[in-house]
Amino acid sequence: MRTSYARWAGAALIALVAAMPAAGDEDRCHKLYRMTDVSHAIEPGIPVAATDTVPAHCRVRGVINRAIRFEVTLPEAWNGRMMFTAVGGGAGTIGDTTSLLPRGFAMASTDTGHEIEEGNAYLKQPEALLDYAYRGVHLATQATKRIIAHYYGREVDRSYLQGCSNGGRAALLEAERFPDDYDGIIAGAPAFRFHEFLPWMVAVHNLQDAHPLTKEAFTVLDDASRSACDAADGVEDGVINDPRTCEVDVDSLICDEGQDAGCLTAGQAETARFIYGDMADADGNVLSPGVPPGAESAGDWGLWLLGNEQFGGMGDNLREMLAIIMRHDPTFDAAEFDPVANHARIGDALAPFDVTGDLGDFREGGGKILMYQGWNDFPLRPQRAIDYLASLDEATGGPDATGDFFRLFMVPGMVHCAGGPGPWQVDYVDPIVKWTEQGEAPERLVATHPAEPVPMFHLNPSEAPEASRAFTRPLCVYPKLGLYRGEGDPDQESSFRCAVP
Repeated sequence: MRTSYARWAGAALIALVAAMPAAGDEDRCHKLYRMTDVSHAIEPGIPVAATDTVPAHCRVRGVINRAIRFEVTLPEAWNGRMMFTAVGGGAGTIGDTTSLLPRGFAMASTDTGHEIEEGNAYLKQPEALLDYAYRGVHLATQATKRIIAHYYGREVDRSYLQGCSNGGRAALLEAERFPDDYDGIIAGAPAFRFHEFLPWMVAVHNLQDAHPLTKEAFTVLDDASRSACDAADGVEDGVINDPRTCEVDVDSLICDEGQDAGCLTAGQAETARFIYGDMADADGNVLSPGVPPGAESAGDWGLWLLGNEQFGGMGDNLREMLAIIMRHDPTFDAAEFDPVANHARIGDALAPFDVTGDLGDFREGGGKILMYQGWNDFPLRPQRAIDYLASLDEATGGPDATGDFFRLFMVPGMVHCAGGPGPWQVDYVDPIVKWTEQGEAPERLVATHPAEPVPMFHLNPSEAPEASRAFTRPLCVYPKLGLYRGEGDPDQESSFRCAVP
C-alpha cells in the first residue's frame, strides 16, 4: 500500500542492504552508524540483553537535521511490523520504544527536534516550530524505515503509529499530510486544533486567576456530579457512562452564610459554570465545548488548573506559548488577549499545528484509524472528538463510509489519555493490526480498571489514589455505548451490550 517510501529510498536503500556485513547480530547492530550521511547522524547501535520483560534487541539512536533526535529498537524475532510512538505534551522527549518488543514489533520514537528542558523556547525558531508541529515525526518515520530495512535486509511489511494528546494530533497529521507513511494509526484524545484549545485554556485560567478552584472545590463538584449522574445508566458504580445525560447544579453548591466547607464561593461557582458550559461568540456559535460532569477530583482538573511539581503552572505556560507564536504581530498582547472577541485573530499562526480532517488520500490508500477519547477529559473535551467524527461523516458521505476506515471509541470515566474512575486500560494494538491486515474491523473492545492505583505524572488528584476493585466494560464504536443489560455482574463487560442510547 505505502509505495512512496520505496520510491524515496530507491537505489540508496538497495546499496545499503547490499553492503550489510555478514557478521552476527551484534556486529550488524554496532555498524548501523555506517548509515550516517549528510542529513542523518547515526550512533553505533547497542545490543541490549534480554530482561524478564523485554527481549534482546538492538537499540540505535540518531539525529536528523542537527536537532531531531530519534530512537529505534530492533528485536531479534521481528514480525515485520513497525510501531512508532508519537509523544504527548510539548514533546521534547523520546517516547515508548520497548513495550511491543515482546510481540515482535520494531519500535521507534522522536523528541520532534527539541529537548523538554528548553520549555517553549523552541517555538521561537521557525524550523523547530514546524518540526514539533508535524515534520519531526515524518522525518523520523522515514529514517526509521531505512534503518529497519538495512538491519533486517527487507522493508517493513506494515507500519503503525500510536500517540495520545499531542501524540494523537501528530498521528492524525501524519494521516493528513503524509498519507503513505502509515498503514494503521491509534490516535488517543487528539489535540485537534490549537486554535480551539489555547483560547479556551486562556479563558479558563483568566477565571481561575480571579476565582480559583481548589482541590476541596474539585471534591465538592465530583460529589455533586456523582450524585446527579452516576445512577443514570442503571449501575451506581462511581462511573458516569454518558455525561451528556445530566448536569451539575452549580448554584446549589454555593456556600450559605457562615458555611466555609463542602461548598463553593460565588466566584468559584462562576469559574465552574464556565468550565462546564460551552464558550460561544456573540452570535451563539460554539467556539469551544465545555467539560462534562464527572471525575473532577481524579486529577485532570487538578493538573490543568493547579499544576504539579513536574508541569508547574499551566496558565502562565500556555499564555507564554501563545505570545511566542504570535510574536510577529506587534500589536498582540497575550495578557490582554480576549479568547472570544479575538478568537479568529490567531488562526493563521496556529495553522501548522492544526488538524483539518482531510483524510481522503489516507482513506483511498487503505489506511485505518482507531481513535479513543475519555468522556471526562478536561483539556481535550469529548465533544471535540464527536464533532471531528461528524465532520468526517460529512466528508465521506455518511457513517457507513467513515466506518470503513475510521472508528471512534468513547471511554467512560477516563480522564486525559489514561486514569480516572472508569476502565481505561485497553489493548488497541491487536484491533488495529487485525483491521489493517485481515479486514476485521473492531466493533467492541474490552477496557479494564485495575484494582491497584497506577501512579501517573500527568494527574494531580485531590486525594492519594487508593486501591479499588478491578472491573471491565465494553468500549463500543460510537455512537454506540456500553449499556447495562439489567442483569448480571455489573463489574463484567459481558453484562453490557453495545447500543445507541
